[in-house]
Amino acid sequence: MSITSGLAGSTILIAGSSRGIGAAAARLAAAEGAKVLLHGRSAGPALAGLAEELAAPAITCDGRDAAAVDAAVGRLLADGHAVDGLVCTLGAVSATPALGGSTDGWLDEFRANVLAPAHFIRAVAPGMVERRHGRIVTVSSIRGHDALAHGDVTAYSAAKAALENLTSIYAKELAPHVTVNAVAPGFVLTDMSRTWSPQVREEVGRSLLGRAAEPEEIARLLLVLVSNAASFLTGQTILADGGLLARRT
Repeated sequence: MSITSGLAGSTILIAGSSRGIGAAAARLAAAEGAKVLLHGRSAGPALAGLAEELAAPAITCDGRDAAAVDAAVGRLLADGHAVDGLVCTLGAVSATPALGGSTDGWLDEFRANVLAPAHFIRAVAPGMVERRHGRIVTVSSIRGHDALAHGDVTAYSAAKAALENLTSIYAKELAPHVTVNAVAPGFVLTDMSRTWSPQVREEVGRSLLGRAAEPEEIARLLLVLVSNAASFLTGQTILADGGLLARRT
């Protein structure tokens, strides 16, 4: 039996599913028998191709815009798609030094990494509470952990730490029938990995496993958390870093 077999027949909205971890999660969820709802910031061939591949509805909106998220998710709900699970893979990262960077740059990081997931959670949570069932998982980062935060991406590190705190708050607010957890991946072989500096590649090799994760490895963990396999887990951040923190400590 698959560990995520509890997904069969459930409806999972994956915010940020055009590529990378989100797209991997969408494919795996569909393979497990879930009805998948896709989301992208804008329409494009990646999202359209995935929607056709999975025969899945897709919405487009900027997650940073609360009204746009409410309208897009509202259309799904009006079409009869009651969301059982929400996976938020939304986020963005840019170079922000600890003693530099513009105020607008910092705000952009918080909008993308904190407000965007919050907007999706607020859009689906009332229905989950009403039905007395729901699973929500957000995607943080190793940079949100105090020991692995990095001064080259200060705003991103701070934003991901805020997201983990927000995850804990929603877990408390939506209990006992809705669970809310986070996964903090380490280095993952997404499109962004092509831009890794030699220093980052060296850090990747310092983990206990000595490698980066495939997107599917993180996606499987996300789907466990939105399945009934994780029915007694809430308010947690799971560090999926290949043993990077363990090696450092």
